[in-house]
Amino acid sequence: MILVGALSLVMAGILLVGYSLEQGLLGPGVRLALGLGFGLSMTVLAEWLRLRTSQSSSLTGAVSGAGSLVLAASLLAGHFLLSLVSMPVTFVLLAALSLWMLERARHHGPWLAALGMLGGYALPLALPIQQQWQEASTLLLLGYAGVIAAACRVLYRQVAVSWLYWGGLVGALTWWWLLMPFGISSGATLLVGLLPWVGGAWLAVLALGYLWEEAWESSTGAAEKDERQAQASLATWLPWRASPDLRRHWLAGGLVSLSVVLGLWLPWLGSLVLGVSFDSQVAPSDMAGSGMSLWHRGWLASLMPMLVIAWSSRRHAVLWSMVVAGNGLWLLVWGLALTAPLSSSVMFSPLILSVGLLSLASWRPRHDAGEGAQRSLAACWWALATMVPLLAWALALWQDVMPWATEASDAGRLINTGLPPMVWGLVCWAGAMRFQTREGAQLAAGLWLPAQAGILLALVAVLEGPSLTLALALQLLGLTACEWRWYREGHTAARSVFAELSRWLAWGVVTRLIYGMAHDDYADIAHWPLQILLPVLACVAMTSLGMRHCPRTQRWLEGAVVQLAVATVVMEIRYVLTGGQPFEGSLTLAELSLQVLALAGVAASYAWRARGGDAEARAGTQLYRVLARVVGGAAVILWSVGVLGIFNPLWHPGDVGSWPLVNWLLPAYGLPALGAAMLWRMTSMHASDMGSAATRLRMRGLSEVLGLLSAGLWLALNLRHCWHGAELGLWQGIEQAELYAYSVLMLVVAAALVVSGAKVGQQHWQRIGQGILILTVIKVGVWDTATLEGLWRVGSWLGLGSVLMLLSALFNRLAGAGMRAGERN
Repeated sequence: MILVGALSLVMAGILLVGYSLEQGLLGPGVRLALGLGFGLSMTVLAEWLRLRTSQSSSLTGAVSGAGSLVLAASLLAGHFLLSLVSMPVTFVLLAALSLWMLERARHHGPWLAALGMLGGYALPLALPIQQQWQEASTLLLLGYAGVIAAACRVLYRQVAVSWLYWGGLVGALTWWWLLMPFGISSGATLLVGLLPWVGGAWLAVLALGYLWEEAWESSTGAAEKDERQAQASLATWLPWRASPDLRRHWLAGGLVSLSVVLGLWLPWLGSLVLGVSFDSQVAPSDMAGSGMSLWHRGWLASLMPMLVIAWSSRRHAVLWSMVVAGNGLWLLVWGLALTAPLSSSVMFSPLILSVGLLSLASWRPRHDAGEGAQRSLAACWWALATMVPLLAWALALWQDVMPWATEASDAGRLINTGLPPMVWGLVCWAGAMRFQTREGAQLAAGLWLPAQAGILLALVAVLEGPSLTLALALQLLGLTACEWRWYREGHTAARSVFAELSRWLAWGVVTRLIYGMAHDDYADIAHWPLQILLPVLACVAMTSLGMRHCPRTQRWLEGAVVQLAVATVVMEIRYVLTGGQPFEGSLTLAELSLQVLALAGVAASYAWRARGGDAEARAGTQLYRVLARVVGGAAVILWSVGVLGIFNPLWHPGDVGSWPLVNWLLPAYGLPALGAAMLWRMTSMHASDMGSAATRLRMRGLSEVLGLLSAGLWLALNLRHCWHGAELGLWQGIEQAELYAYSVLMLVVAAALVVSGAKVGQQHWQRIGQGILILTVIKVGVWDTATLEGLWRVGSWLGLGSVLMLLSALFNRLAGAGMRAGERN
């Protein structure tokens, strides 16, 4: 009702003015005076009601808001309709009215604050300020938006309404985006040259006002914080676990950082669309530093808000991630904007940012949260500050726009591109050693990362191909030596940093090898799997050995060792079999068999590493247990589809070798049978390492099926090899002696299954053996009788009857022995 009444009063004032205009009763000046008088009377009435009566703030706020709207409408009508008020006077009066509403909102409620904030930010849209003042309008509007944002911030401290905080910040940033102080301008005046600096300073002041909480607290506010809050400020690193104030600070700082990045990226993107170069916009000669382009001024000016954000966030661990994200986006956009070879001044902006962050890193927070939390936060700040130049250098390398890229000498380019990051890394190394001596290893850990990153970047800039891969492997050994040294001296913080770096660098080397193999970078090297992969394998293996005091890191390194070992063996085998063209030769039964054995070896290595007697040991090796199952399953599928199916020598042409027994049938079928037997044995002897009872039962069944198939095929194909040599295809036909030998083989296999099943108590083995006996009887009775002739036919029936009688007698003897043993028990 109060809101409807206030709107009714506003409509009454508007209709009164409209009626006077239609009837021509009053002159323009009188009509403007009546409108202003009506608005002022409503505003005075609201103040009288607040001071003299006990009316609620909702009523007084509605009356005051209605009066303010009538005043704004009268001033706009006086400018646009009556032409009595000039544009500068209208702008000043309406701005003062917005500030008045924000100030009176302390007494009249949040509705008046909302009107003041929305009216203040919408005012420049209602007046043609930019058309009249042109270039100066940008500076004027920036100052005006800053005043409105400051008023909203001051009012927020008194009324604590969250939408007022975010509305003031978002409105100011929106005007900053619209004005684009870092953008391209075709003018060449002094104001155009100063615009980037003014925009950067304006955004820095805005960030300071909205992010620096200490400026809005009393002098004793920090002393009134209890110990628990101080500990939380240094111990909490995740934003969603922080206090509401820190979460608001995190989001506001991220929003300002994003505004800086968009203010730099959108003009650069526009320059690409319009075909205008940043570097072509040179400041006029009457300015200091006349050779500085708008491109450089914009990036240098953007450092002011970035450093203010970092400075206001230095006391809390949770805000470090926000600073890292903001600086990372800034560097990324900076790297994307590098579109042509520039002078050495291209690195000024990242270097200044690094110097500013280094000055912040030298400050350590003074809280009661403990020395360890302080050193951890300080180490993170040192790492951030020293990584900025290296990331900038890496982006310049990636864009191929190094400052000295136009030099004629290749050696000079290598020195100019590789030497700076190497020197920076060595300086960080020296700083880490100094910190370790004076401050402790925990603080020094913040410089080990940029030290190693500088060395890595220098290697990437100077070397390429196999040389880079081997150099990275040697750096891995250097990390292992440093880790072992610090471990022997008992510095746990440095040990953890070296361990993490070793782990990620090891997998980076593996990725580098895969990339090189995919792009055929090693084709010119004879037996490159041995010359490239084997040295890297040795380095990673020694690193794994050196990290045995860090079980978590060692497990990662062991995984890399296994992968490299398999790749080395597999690629060298294929290199030999394909005549030096491992990626061009066709696949054969021999190579596929070796690939399956290699995968099975990887699975066995993972399974061996996953062993553990107690629950704690098994929990720490869960990853290896999963990898063993995945890789083992891949080996089984590859063997079933490829070796058993597609490349089976019975229907796939190919040479299996001329030697009996020792030929390609051994790795294809004989060794898999042996592996299946070993797996079956492991499920019985090491039951605790093989998972649950259902898992062990499935693995035993799988090993029995694979073992029977592979062993039967190995024996049968070797028998066929005796008659047909290296070519075992079915198109070769079957000899009578060969057919008789198959019957004998089936009888022997059946007898072995029946006897072994009775010995070890596996009844299903006996049933399988009995099934093979039935198949043998059918084969002898149908196929052998119809195919064999003379003594071969007689021998098949004689052998079948003799084996059946012997099996029956042996089975009865085993059964009787079992019954007597049961009676004795």
